[in-house]
Amino acid sequence: MSNRNRMWTRALFAAAVLTSAFLAGCGGTPKAEVTGTVTLDGVPVENGIIQFYPAGGAGQSVGGGIEKGKYKVEASVGEMTVTINASKVVGKHKMFDTKESPEVDTLQELVPDEYNKTSTLKVTFKEGVNENVNFELKSTKKKK
Repeated sequence: MSNRNRMWTRALFAAAVLTSAFLAGCGGTPKAEVTGTVTLDGVPVENGIIQFYPAGGAGQSVGGGIEKGKYKVEASVGEMTVTINASKVVGKHKMFDTKESPEVDTLQELVPDEYNKTSTLKVTFKEGVNENVNFELKSTKKKK
Protein backbone atom coordinates (compact mmCIF):
# COMPACT_ATOMS: atom_id res chain seq x y z
CA MET A 1 0.00 0.00 0.00
CA SER A 2 1.42 3.39 -0.93
CA ASN A 3 1.90 6.21 1.56
CA ARG A 4 -0.90 8.15 -0.08
CA ASN A 5 -3.34 5.23 0.27
CA ARG A 6 -2.29 4.72 3.92
CA MET A 7 -2.88 8.40 4.61
CA TRP A 8 -6.40 8.25 3.09
CA THR A 9 -7.19 5.05 4.97
CA ARG A 10 -6.14 6.64 8.27
CA ALA A 11 -8.08 9.82 7.50
CA LEU A 12 -11.23 7.85 6.65
CA PHE A 13 -10.83 5.72 9.80
CA ALA A 14 -10.40 8.85 11.95
CA ALA A 15 -13.44 10.45 10.30
CA ALA A 16 -15.51 7.31 10.94
CA VAL A 17 -14.45 7.23 14.62
CA LEU A 18 -15.26 10.92 15.10
CA THR A 19 -18.61 10.57 13.33
CA SER A 20 -19.53 7.56 15.48
CA ALA A 21 -18.60 9.41 18.67
CA PHE A 22 -20.58 12.45 17.57
CA LEU A 23 -23.67 10.43 16.67
CA ALA A 24 -23.54 8.48 19.93
CA GLY A 25 -23.86 11.76 21.79
CA CYS A 26 -26.77 12.93 19.62
CA GLY A 27 -29.39 10.46 20.78
CA GLY A 28 -31.48 13.30 22.18
CA THR A 29 -33.27 13.37 25.46
CA PRO A 30 -35.33 10.36 26.50
CA LYS A 31 -39.02 10.72 25.64
CA ALA A 32 -42.24 9.54 27.24
CA GLU A 33 -45.36 8.68 25.25
CA VAL A 34 -48.20 9.75 27.53
CA THR A 35 -51.92 8.95 27.27
CA GLY A 36 -54.74 9.42 29.72
CA THR A 37 -58.10 10.91 30.56
CA VAL A 38 -59.27 14.14 32.17
CA THR A 39 -62.57 14.38 34.04
CA LEU A 40 -64.20 17.21 35.98
CA ASP A 41 -66.60 16.04 38.68
CA GLY A 42 -66.64 12.60 37.06
CA VAL A 43 -67.54 13.89 33.58
CA PRO A 44 -65.00 13.74 30.70
CA VAL A 45 -63.70 17.18 29.73
CA GLU A 46 -65.17 17.63 26.24
CA ASN A 47 -62.50 19.98 24.84
CA GLY A 48 -59.50 21.50 26.55
CA ILE A 49 -55.76 21.84 26.80
CA ILE A 50 -53.31 19.94 29.01
CA GLN A 51 -49.75 21.20 29.49
CA PHE A 52 -46.71 19.73 31.20
CA TYR A 53 -43.85 21.91 32.51
CA PRO A 54 -40.60 20.51 33.97
CA ALA A 55 -40.96 20.81 37.76
CA GLY A 56 -37.31 21.79 38.17
CA GLY A 57 -37.36 24.25 35.29
CA ALA A 58 -34.92 22.26 33.13
CA GLY A 59 -36.29 20.40 30.14
CA GLN A 60 -38.93 20.87 27.52
CA SER A 61 -42.54 21.91 28.10
CA VAL A 62 -45.24 20.23 26.05
CA GLY A 63 -48.97 20.49 25.62
CA GLY A 64 -51.81 18.89 23.75
CA GLY A 65 -55.52 18.91 23.21
CA ILE A 66 -58.12 17.12 25.28
CA GLU A 67 -60.97 15.67 23.22
CA LYS A 68 -63.87 13.80 24.79
CA GLY A 69 -61.82 13.43 27.95
CA LYS A 70 -58.74 11.88 26.28
CA TYR A 71 -55.29 13.25 25.52
CA LYS A 72 -51.99 12.03 24.07
CA VAL A 73 -48.61 13.80 24.14
CA GLU A 74 -44.91 13.06 23.79
CA ALA A 75 -43.02 14.60 26.71
CA SER A 76 -39.62 14.69 28.36
CA VAL A 77 -39.05 12.22 31.18
CA GLY A 78 -39.01 13.34 34.80
CA GLU A 79 -41.25 15.24 37.17
CA MET A 80 -43.70 17.67 35.56
CA THR A 81 -46.14 20.30 36.77
CA VAL A 82 -49.51 19.92 35.03
CA THR A 83 -51.98 22.62 33.98
CA ILE A 84 -55.42 21.91 32.55
CA ASN A 85 -57.79 24.38 30.89
CA ALA A 86 -61.26 24.02 29.37
CA SER A 87 -63.74 26.76 28.58
CA LYS A 88 -67.20 27.35 27.18
CA VAL A 89 -68.73 30.22 25.22
CA VAL A 90 -71.03 32.33 27.42
CA GLY A 91 -71.67 35.27 25.10
CA LYS A 92 -70.09 37.77 22.71
CA HIS A 93 -68.21 41.03 23.14
CA LYS A 94 -66.60 43.62 20.89
CA MET A 95 -62.94 43.04 20.20
CA PHE A 96 -62.23 46.80 20.24
CA ASP A 97 -64.00 49.80 21.72
CA THR A 98 -65.19 51.05 18.34
CA LYS A 99 -68.50 50.99 16.50
CA GLU A 100 -67.13 48.81 13.67
CA SER A 101 -65.39 46.33 15.95
CA PRO A 102 -66.02 42.66 15.21
CA GLU A 103 -67.57 40.58 17.97
CA VAL A 104 -65.72 37.66 19.49
CA ASP A 105 -66.75 34.92 21.88
CA THR A 106 -66.70 35.56 25.62
CA LEU A 107 -65.28 32.46 27.29
CA GLN A 108 -65.71 31.13 30.80
CA GLU A 109 -63.03 28.85 32.28
CA LEU A 110 -64.58 25.60 33.50
CA VAL A 111 -61.57 24.20 35.35
CA PRO A 112 -60.79 25.65 38.81
CA ASP A 113 -57.61 27.75 39.20
CA GLU A 114 -55.89 25.10 41.34
CA TYR A 115 -55.57 22.97 38.18
CA ASN A 116 -54.21 25.76 35.95
CA LYS A 117 -53.18 29.25 37.20
CA THR A 118 -52.06 28.00 40.62
CA SER A 119 -51.59 24.33 39.75
CA THR A 120 -49.81 22.04 42.17
CA LEU A 121 -50.58 18.94 40.10
CA LYS A 122 -47.41 16.89 39.59
CA VAL A 123 -46.68 13.75 37.62
CA THR A 124 -43.47 11.84 36.88
CA PHE A 125 -42.91 10.31 33.44
CA LYS A 126 -40.61 7.39 32.72
CA GLU A 127 -38.99 6.72 29.36
CA GLY A 128 -41.27 4.89 26.92
CA VAL A 129 -45.00 4.32 27.22
CA ASN A 130 -46.89 5.96 30.11
CA GLU A 131 -50.53 4.86 29.87
CA ASN A 132 -53.50 5.83 32.03
CA VAL A 133 -52.01 9.07 33.34
CA ASN A 134 -55.48 10.22 34.40
CA PHE A 135 -56.60 13.40 36.10
CA GLU A 136 -59.86 13.35 38.08
CA LEU A 137 -60.52 17.02 38.80
CA LYS A 138 -63.05 18.31 41.31
CA SER A 139 -65.03 21.52 41.00
CA THR A 140 -64.57 24.02 43.81
CA LYS A 141 -68.03 25.54 43.59
CA LYS A 142 -69.26 26.51 47.02
CA LYS A 143 -72.59 25.08 48.08
CA LYS A 144 -75.24 27.54 49.23
